[in-house]
Order: sequence, then C-alpha cells, then structure tokens
Amino acid sequence: MALSAVQFHEIQEILSDRRFSAEREALEKEKEVLDNVPGYAALDEELRRLSLSAIVKAQEGDSGAIAALRPSIRKIRDRKEEALKRMGYALFDLEPHYTCSLCKDTGVYEGRKCQCFMKLQGELLYKQSKMGEILERENFSRFQLERFDNLERLSQTGNKTVREYMKEIRDYFYAYATNYPENKGNFIFTGGTGTGKTFFLHCIAKALLERGVSVLYFTADGLFQYFSKLMREGMEDEYITEADVLLLDDLGTEFSNSFTASRFFNLLNQRILSRKTMIISTNLNFKDLRELYSDRVVSRMMSDYEIIPLYGRDQRLG
Repeated sequence: MALSAVQFHEIQEILSDRRFSAEREALEKEKEVLDNVPGYAALDEELRRLSLSAIVKAQEGDSGAIAALRPSIRKIRDRKEEALKRMGYALFDLEPHYTCSLCKDTGVYEGRKCQCFMKLQGELLYKQSKMGEILERENFSRFQLERFDNLERLSQTGNKTVREYMKEIRDYFYAYATNYPENKGNFIFTGGTGTGKTFFLHCIAKALLERGVSVLYFTADGLFQYFSKLMREGMEDEYITEADVLLLDDLGTEFSNSFTASRFFNLLNQRILSRKTMIISTNLNFKDLRELYSDRVVSRMMSDYEIIPLYGRDQRLG
C-alpha cells in the first residue's frame, strides 16, 4: 500500500540510522587498527599518495598512469593485509557492515526500492494497522489442534480425522514459512466458513514477517476497493506486485464486475511472471469462481496454484 509522507520519512530515518551506525563502527575499527597495527598508518598514507598521483597524472593526459602504478598499489595493499593478519585483523573488519548488503542501507537497489525497504514498509503498515494485534493472537504457536474433531475419519483426507489432517497442514506450512524462500509456491485454501483458512493466512504471515520476508495482507474486498481508489487517482502501487508474499483473504466476497475480473487476472499474471508468492483463501468452489471471474482466471489458478482444502465444522461457533 502507498505510504504517507510521514511513514516514508519514518522508514528513511531507520535506514539512515542503520547506515550511520555501520559507517561509524567502520571508522572506529579503522582508528583501532591505526593505533594497534605497527606500520599500517604509513602503508595507508603511501597507498593514498600513490592513488592520488595516478589520478592527477591521468587527468593531465597520461592515459597509462593508472596501469603503470597498479602493481605498486597492489603490493602495498598486500603488505597492509599481511600487517593486519599479524595482529589478528582482516580487511573485512574495516568495511562498513550494513544491515542490507544489497543497497548498503540506502533503500534503493538497481533503481528500485530495495527488498529491505519493502520489508520495513510491510512491518510499518502491519504495526500501524490492526493486523499487528491479530497476528499476536493468531499464529503457529497459538494453533489449537484439540479444537478439531478426532473421531470421524473422512475419505477426502485419506481416511484421516480432521485433527490429523490439520496437523499435517499446520506442519507443512510451518516448514514452508521457516524455509522460505527455499520453499516457494502459490496456494489456495478452500473450505467452508470457519474451517481455518484465515487463521492459516495469519499464521503464515506472522512466521514470514519474523524471518524478514515482506508480506502484504488484504481481504479481497479491501484489495479491489484499493485498486479502484488507485485508478480514480491515477496512481500505481508497486508494493502489491513487489512484496515477496501477498495474502488475499476471502476471494469471492467482493463486489464483482468486469474491472475486478480484469484486475485480478493482471495481478495473478504479474506475480507469477515476477515469481512472487501469492496465497489465497476462498469459500467458493471453482465453478463459482469461474462464474464470478472467467475461465482464464480459474485456469491460471488451477495451473499455478496448489489447492489446500480444509474440512470440519465452523470453529468460530466454539
């Protein structure tokens, strides 16, 4: 979702603090090395002098100056590294250790928002919405298997009870979230009201966020209202397509028309082509979804998504 100016500034402040901290620690480490490694300061000064000399000569038209001095510069660097090793240091110790190695805590990588910026954006949006409170209540650690029936065995579950089946699903998605992005895939949770679809989305969201994955959650109605708002204002929101994982809850409950059908198909395509994960929940079967959207939407979902059916009574009824 689009950030307000205040939210954007808050993320920039976090990144700035990270960058300043990393660079300050590198300067402190350099001072420590200069004070404790014999001869290092002299080698450092000699390297600076040679490098500056090469640059000046090149600017004066000597095209071979840098190449001519390169062996001397390499020898000094080797001597610096040897001096560091003798005192238990490494060149790596003198480099800023940024939180994000891709963008060096600037928030921009290859001309786009870096994944670390997207992660901070997701965390901020969750924190400032009701989702933060919900995820504290609904997560894998609060999953209560004892709520599910353990007597009747269902043919749909491979002759397992609902409790046994739900344990398998829970364990699968806990491992999925724990090993993301090594484990990737798109999923659709189907089933009646109160069978645990939304709870599973919340569990997955919480586990992924704790691992630093950028996650965005929408109800279907909320997403298409947001798309309508963006269209009216002539805006785009790259976070919806760029977030690592998009969770879409209650697909089919939104007001459906040609706009929602077209926009949903484009969203499916964008995320599949960019290899971004999307996990959907719906009360509807595929026949109903085909009537709401189109054959091409349902065909795309069936070919690129794994179906996870859930069974049992409405857990919200106690």
